[in-house]
Amino acid sequence: MKRLLAVAVLALFVAGCSTPQSRIKKNPELFAGFPEDVQTNVRAGRIDIGYTKDMVFIALGKPDRQYSRQTATGTTEVWAYITYEITTERQRIDGRFRGRDSTGVYRTVDGPAWVDVQQKREYERLRVEFEGNVVKAIERMER
Repeated sequence: MKRLLAVAVLALFVAGCSTPQSRIKKNPELFAGFPEDVQTNVRAGRIDIGYTKDMVFIALGKPDRQYSRQTATGTTEVWAYITYEITTERQRIDGRFRGRDSTGVYRTVDGPAWVDVQQKREYERLRVEFEGNVVKAIERMER
């Protein structure tokens, strides 16, 4: 339960208050110019091939990273969106530990102790490649 709560808090922190709805509210004229089927997808945070940079921005927000990809046919722009995964692992450590006993007296004890170690891993969940101003390719991380 604590882990689920921590993940939920982290997700809110990472996402901040920026949602498709908040970006639509900040850019109503831009959003109104999108075709109806695009508006439906953008509201749900979905994108597709052929969308413009503005459509992707409203749907997904500002990219976490931007790359320039050069090939024999030219240069494209790639937007990457990052997700974090937090795991907790219990590890045994051996050493000297100082603490209070039940009477309040400080004591030093040699021996093992178990500690919970959290690790934060980052991975790119989505890459969007643009040719000019239009989405040419979408890569999704399958987990």
